[in-house]
This record gives sequence, structure tokens and C-alpha cells, in this order.
Amino acid sequence: MEILISNEPWETLEVDAFVCPTNSVGMMTQHPTSRVQDLVGIPLEPVLRPHTPLAVGAAFVTSAGNMRAHYLIHVPNTDQPGGSVQVEDVLRAASAVLVACEARRFASIAIPLMGAFDAGIPGAEAARAITSQLRAYKGEYPARVTLAPRTPEEHEMFEMAIEATS
Repeated sequence: MEILISNEPWETLEVDAFVCPTNSVGMMTQHPTSRVQDLVGIPLEPVLRPHTPLAVGAAFVTSAGNMRAHYLIHVPNTDQPGGSVQVEDVLRAASAVLVACEARRFASIAIPLMGAFDAGIPGAEAARAITSQLRAYKGEYPARVTLAPRTPEEHEMFEMAIEATS
């Protein structure tokens, strides 16, 4: 699996699927889901609602609307919007992404930093959790993962995590 870091705007990343970290109830009010909702341009909550609650460690695939990605992989890493997140939740969410990729044969995906917000875990821990799951995975899909930081600090966290898991 090739792992890259891109500072390109999320909506311009040309991948099979963009990962949308979310909560179990599918409310798209907290970052990064609120940002993804804005970029997609179509209401996603009505699409998700019939399939909730989604367990932390589950994944649900929808259209990516106006984004260059073809699909979104929604993965809860907390039960409620703004809820507490542990490292294990990020590990389960990253694992769910990989299972969804294998099932849907997504060759390329983009993953933003997930689980690192006010009630979350430190960004460096979240980046290490994501990259450790990617490095440990032995499946065929995805062949290319683009880590999608939104700030220079997140970019540096992803770089250090990649180095630590190499």
C-alpha cells in the first residue's frame, strides 16, 4: 500500500472514496463532517439516518456529491456529535475504512485526521493510530491512501506518524 500526504483541498482529491469521520447518529454538525457536508453539496443526514445508529467500527458508503472523490466512507469514531474519543475508537474506525475498501474494491482513498478535536485525543496519537492500521493491513484494497491534513500541524503529525510506523 502506498501512503501519501496531500495538502490539496479535500474537494479536489481524485480518489475512489474520501473518508468522513462521523458519529454513530450520523449528525453532520461537527468538524470534519460539517466541512465534508458543505463540500458534497447534497444533504447527507437523510441518507444516513435510516442506517443509524452506526457502531464505532462500522462503515457506510454514500455518494460524494460535488467532490472529486466518487464516494464517501462514513465511519463513526464517537457515539454522539462532539463525544469523547479514545485511541481504540480511531483504530476501529480506520479498520472499518479498510474493510469497506476491500468490500467495495476502492483502489484509492483519502483520510483526514480523525478523532482529534476538543473531546478527542491528541492529533499525534490519532495520526499514529491511523497509520499503524494502514501499515498492518494486508488486503489488496486500497492500493493508495492519501492522508489529507487541513493544517501544517496536521501534515507534520502525519509525517511523524509515517516515520514512526515505517
